[in-house]
Amino acid sequence: MRRAQAQKAWDWEIGSVEEAILMLLPLLFLLLSQAAVTATGQQQQQWSQEACAPFSCGLFHDISHSFRRTTDPPQCGDRMYELTCDSDKATISIGSTHYLITQLSYKSGTIRLVDPKFASGSCGLPSQSLSPSDLSSSGFDHYQNSWWASFMSCRRRIEAQSLYQLVPCLSNKNNTFVYVVVADKGNSLSYLYPSCHFVSMIPAAEVRRH
Repeated sequence: MRRAQAQKAWDWEIGSVEEAILMLLPLLFLLLSQAAVTATGQQQQQWSQEACAPFSCGLFHDISHSFRRTTDPPQCGDRMYELTCDSDKATISIGSTHYLITQLSYKSGTIRLVDPKFASGSCGLPSQSLSPSDLSSSGFDHYQNSWWASFMSCRRRIEAQSLYQLVPCLSNKNNTFVYVVVADKGNSLSYLYPSCHFVSMIPAAEVRRH
């Protein structure tokens, strides 16, 4: 049974590539799970009152459907949006990576995630590549007009090319230069130089250079 499309989607944006912040939108915001769809209104109300009441996770409060905790009963929330809660942090799994949630707003329909590799400000590549299909299979989608940050590893330095932005902290190791290209999905890989190969991709809305 295909799940119903939510009336209100989650909006998203991204901060700087250096901060490795992802803003994603669940396709199924306020989505009822299959069990909830087939349940009566009375059953749903009972679940909400007895087992699926709003909860706190990390520094966030009053979290409700479609999110759930790993310890919640099966009928609560959607397992695609299962949160792991610690005393001061909340994480959600996309693919093989547990992303730290830094913002969760039902009012704006926004969730902000940060790659754990960069939570402490360290330098490195994203933990994993997130293409549109990767996001969709994880219950997320990218914004209609979103751009993508594609990381390239090159054997030679790229000169006089404004589209290729050097990532200094990852370059000059074993004569390798790492660049990031920010473009829409259709053009994200069309700027690949012969001396370069694709490394990873993440959704992006803007890059703020310092």
